[in-house]
Amino acid sequence: MAAILRGMQPHPNAAPSAVRPREGMGSLPLTVAAVVTWAAVTLTSLRFDRLAEGEARHWVGVLALLGMLGLFLLRSAREPEPGSRAAVLNVLMQGALVLAAEFLLRSGMVTVLLIIVAAQLVLLMPMRWVVLALLVLNAGVWWRWSQHMAPLEALLGLVPLLGFQAFAGLTGHYAGSSERAREHLAQVNAELLATQRLLEESARSGERLKLSRELHDVAGHKLTALKLQLSRLARDPTFGAQPAVGESLQLVDELLGDIRGVVGALRAHDGLELEQALHALARPLPGTRIEVRIEPGLRVESVAAAEALLRCAQEAITNALRHGRAARIEVSLRREGAGLLLQVDNDGETPRRIDEGHGLGGMRERLAALGGQLQIEMRAPRGLRLQARLPGAQA
Repeated sequence: MAAILRGMQPHPNAAPSAVRPREGMGSLPLTVAAVVTWAAVTLTSLRFDRLAEGEARHWVGVLALLGMLGLFLLRSAREPEPGSRAAVLNVLMQGALVLAAEFLLRSGMVTVLLIIVAAQLVLLMPMRWVVLALLVLNAGVWWRWSQHMAPLEALLGLVPLLGFQAFAGLTGHYAGSSERAREHLAQVNAELLATQRLLEESARSGERLKLSRELHDVAGHKLTALKLQLSRLARDPTFGAQPAVGESLQLVDELLGDIRGVVGALRAHDGLELEQALHALARPLPGTRIEVRIEPGLRVESVAAAEALLRCAQEAITNALRHGRAARIEVSLRREGAGLLLQVDNDGETPRRIDEGHGLGGMRERLAALGGQLQIEMRAPRGLRLQARLPGAQA
């Protein structure tokens, strides 16, 4: 067991993105099925006459089965992430207790519970370690059976049990792979939607800017020239007395005022609005609550700054779900002086140390290219806070 734990690395097929996988024996129907199986095996294996006589060996065997059930329910309730050493140790202890119960109760039915152990292990460990762990447990079963039958007969009797374990393990493996693929596609879809919202907002911002410039530079210029011409006519003794000239001057003044108002309204909406993109990114996830709070009227001046903030939020959500197993994530974006502050808080598991991989490194590079900075703070008793700041020149 120690060798297996030392060799453990996070499962290579662990959910790659913003997912909180509800895999394995943790879902309610599978948990109920496993408990029913345990109850059937236990009732079949018990000798009530021996229990009534107070036989210590039999009572200890019952306690081993109860311990296995307790560990199973504990793991099912907590749903640890793939690769968690505590989860692996829990399931290996379940297997050891099943083996102990088989030695104490001397009932071949108890070994059926190793199928439940196999179904859990395949979702927590790389396949080579699953095979090794099950070989060790089944070797113990074979040794126990060979005490009262021929070794070859014991081995042949073990073959069906190995087949059921392999079936349960492979079924769990492929079901988990399918679920991870589905969740990964959902995450990619959310990222694409967020990018689409950002591109749409960028296009709208460009059109508003173009329209405001056309109105100001073209229509405004020609109306000003028209006003000058009408002013000359108004000073002319021949035309100045005509009411139409004065009315035309008044209409030009009003039209210039209207154009200035429209241009001002358009320029008031300069920049990019990130609310839709962030909401698309923080799509609802099973078991996870994601809240997005954006300061009213906040707009980001450049596409580069908007993209940097969006990618930082994306990576922060991904890490909170993948590593922290967070149940609640809060994303906020607000002004901080002349600059911008993106803050992502989660209530997940607090890491002992923060190892910056490609994700966090990429965030720092994006922000540094715009003169910004990234700050990560561990919170007690649980959770992590990520803050991404951009200076006023980019905000």
